[in-house]
Amino acid sequence: MKPLSLTLLVLVAAVAGLLIGRSTTGSAGGGGPARKVRLYQSPMHPWVTSDRPGQCTVCGMDLVPVYEEGGNSAAPPRTSGAVLLPPGSPAASCVATEVVGRRSFQRTLRLAGMIGEDESRHGVISAPVEGRVDGLAMSCEGESIVRRQPLVTLFSRTLLDAAAEYRNVLKSGPAEAVVARRKLEQMGLVWEQIEAIPTRQDNDIHFGIVAPLSGTIVKAYVNEGQQVKAGEKLFEIADFTRMWAMFTVYEHDLPFVQRGQVVEVRTPSLPGETLVSRVSFISPNLDDMSRSARVRVVLENPDRRIRNRTYAEGALTVEIPEVLAVPRGAVLASGGTPRVYVETSPGEYRPRALRLGRTGDRFHEVLEGLAEGERVVLAGAMLLDSQAQLENLAPASGSNAVLLVPPPQVASHSVGLPKDEFLAAVVAVQTALAADDLVAANAALKGIPARSPAGIRFPAPEPAEDLARLRQAFLPWSVDVARAVLELGPRPQGLRVFRCTMTGRLWKGAPTRAEWIQFDAAPRNPFWGSAMPDCGVEVTR
Repeated sequence: MKPLSLTLLVLVAAVAGLLIGRSTTGSAGGGGPARKVRLYQSPMHPWVTSDRPGQCTVCGMDLVPVYEEGGNSAAPPRTSGAVLLPPGSPAASCVATEVVGRRSFQRTLRLAGMIGEDESRHGVISAPVEGRVDGLAMSCEGESIVRRQPLVTLFSRTLLDAAAEYRNVLKSGPAEAVVARRKLEQMGLVWEQIEAIPTRQDNDIHFGIVAPLSGTIVKAYVNEGQQVKAGEKLFEIADFTRMWAMFTVYEHDLPFVQRGQVVEVRTPSLPGETLVSRVSFISPNLDDMSRSARVRVVLENPDRRIRNRTYAEGALTVEIPEVLAVPRGAVLASGGTPRVYVETSPGEYRPRALRLGRTGDRFHEVLEGLAEGERVVLAGAMLLDSQAQLENLAPASGSNAVLLVPPPQVASHSVGLPKDEFLAAVVAVQTALAADDLVAANAALKGIPARSPAGIRFPAPEPAEDLARLRQAFLPWSVDVARAVLELGPRPQGLRVFRCTMTGRLWKGAPTRAEWIQFDAAPRNPFWGSAMPDCGVEVTR
């Protein structure tokens, strides 16, 4: 029995040794040397680190190991020139991509202007002869008149002498009567008045001046008892049955505007109604100051419901034929070079510089930089790129690698300026609002930490269904962040504060001025967007 027991003992020991060897080999990564853990780091808040496993003090997520060679347990191997996101990390879950392809799209030009009279139908009624105004049938501006309607009762010795001459020549012969009749017509009398001259009473010393055209009195220049000279203005008349909507079109939008294009016109005087007409004239002259031209749209107004000199908004839709296009929300323009992030493999993204053509409501035309079928980052690119700018790692041309996770040593829990990651998220929202991109702005808001850093008084706004509501919620938060940047210590390199002094016009009760932060040297106003993109001055303190 002893030899058998000894044999069994040897076999058990051998199996145990084999199992232990396999376990050791697996923990060392397939037979290689075991990697040494340098620290444990939060995947959502990289500045939270520890020398032992645990949970993030901000979001409660499990800390992941960071090894001496620079990777962590969830990250794929790094490729040169690429941005890597660990699969399953919160940052990766916020990234959405879209395939680049050829498509036709629209661009809607939003125009502002005024509705006024048809200038070709503006008329002036003047005194045909000198005399004294002894009566006015019409004297108030805004009154409507029709052709042949009496306007002024005039005492004129010139008219009385011409009428007496006409009565006398009627007895002489038809030739002399024709000459005298033409003279009376030139003095403003109509044929009914001339025909009545032979039967006029001697004590009838007045003649009526009738309207030569129909319209509305827009200006009266005469009063009862006033002496007037021949040719002196009595009234100005406008025909409001046809109106002109005059819109301002800026120089960069003029290539999209052509005669005959359909324009939808809205005016506060007709709430809820849309007037549809076409572009009838484009001025060849540009204003030197605003670099804009005037565009005319003719509106028929037979019932005179459209008021004169009322404000108007126009919408002109331009159809752009099928071209290679990329969503506007995917394009980053900070630094002056448009670029996108291209997904080269799951979790791996590369910056790519672009040359863009025409811009539509939702898409950019791509002239160079992308190929059909590539996937670009639609949501999440601005937040990541802003973080890269804070670390001075964002490429100007999109050709170098970008490290999106900041080194742990830059983290600090001291009270002062908000963390770089928080400021990057704010800039991402600002950039999207300045571009009128609601989808990108809502996506950037999801990257805002749930807990505001020290020094920030207002909570971040929630995603909204339209730009107006989001801008109204963004404004006080943006002002609070800008205050912190100005007051709470040195700011990241390149971060600027701008101020808009026109915010009081945005909505009733809005503050007269508001600040925002950005990296570009030229202002990109998030409160006004494309309506006034460059409205702002830099604030240094």
